Amino acid sequence: MNRIPSLVAVGITLAACSPEPRIIEPAPTSPTPGLPSPPQELHLDELELELEPFADGFEAPLFLTHAGDGSGRTYVVEQGGRIRVVEPDGTVRPRPFLDIVDRVTSGGEQGLLGLAFHPEDRSRVFVNYTGRGGETVVAEYRAGSPTQADPGSERVLLRIEQPYSNHNGGMLAFGPEGYLWIGTGDGGGGGDPEGNGQDPSTLLGAILRISVTGDPYGIPGGNPFALGGGGREEVWAYGLRNPWRFSFDRRTGDLWIGDVGQHELEEINVHPSAMSGAANFGWNIMEGSRCYEAPDCDTDGLVLPVTEYPTSLGCAVTGGYVYRGRRFPQMRGAYLFADYCAGQIWGLDAAEEGVYDGAVEHRELLDTGLSISSFGEDELGELYVTDLAGGGVHRVVAR
Repeated sequence: MNRIPSLVAVGITLAACSPEPRIIEPAPTSPTPGLPSPPQELHLDELELELEPFADGFEAPLFLTHAGDGSGRTYVVEQGGRIRVVEPDGTVRPRPFLDIVDRVTSGGEQGLLGLAFHPEDRSRVFVNYTGRGGETVVAEYRAGSPTQADPGSERVLLRIEQPYSNHNGGMLAFGPEGYLWIGTGDGGGGGDPEGNGQDPSTLLGAILRISVTGDPYGIPGGNPFALGGGGREEVWAYGLRNPWRFSFDRRTGDLWIGDVGQHELEEINVHPSAMSGAANFGWNIMEGSRCYEAPDCDTDGLVLPVTEYPTSLGCAVTGGYVYRGRRFPQMRGAYLFADYCAGQIWGLDAAEEGVYDGAVEHRELLDTGLSISSFGEDELGELYVTDLAGGGVHRVVAR
């Protein structure tokens, strides 16, 4: 049963029906974590946040990102199937960047859920959406200009059947090494009855990593199951229930994941950039740091959350970003995340001792009263939140 009437909380069973990838590529020798900001000591207990209105008039906004082209434009994903272009001053262009409403099933946890621009060729645009049959589709489109993509240019990379309408994950992002990372839900049914979270031979409950070179895509040689070993070649990490937004730290390359809980705990996980693949985040052996529906369980080999909070404080975590922008030096190094229902924004110190051992405290930084469906990051590393119910985008400001 859904705990909220929106898109971030429950589950779906997933079976892959995509063409087999045809190439295996060697892993890069060293990641390049992007545009780091200068080091800055973080005093989380002194940090105070505000939200500054940036743009509005959207229909169920779910995500904000940038193309990395130096224009200062941002792109807002609407759940129904449109992507809107926002100029640096907050003006929303009337014509959508991409309109695929005719092929998207929208409502609840379904819809157009993710967007990522190729880091080297900005004319290549990648989206994650729910198709007309309820399946997850990861597809590429071509953009003829920074303000217009061609809906007729679709090239499907992955098509994953979904027997339920929830737990779709949906996040897409290019990692520091240039591969495309994809978040998927566990298959749903409440409590993951099919055990998909603990089964790396499925594409469910996982973070996938693929190369967008090849037909339909390639498998990076560094993927843990690339050469066999009991898992799908696409799987990088597993044991997730419904990863609703993940991000890479621009300075360290670490992967931060918000994973929506079942009944008791909402959690934040981190996958250090130096850690190899096949990390198991524990679902459904565990929910957060607790054994799930059992007095005791075997936690050997499981990666515990960095931090967590009880569902009595909210209902569905929204993963965020480690702030690496320049406008607010007092906020640098803080990982911000939120709860969709309660609207609070919390923060933790991404460099705190114990962050890789599940021993970090977070603190509330702002009670927004918004339905925070996502954080977003512009090209300079400044942060935004999207308000699903209110239809607005707000800039995160530190006082």
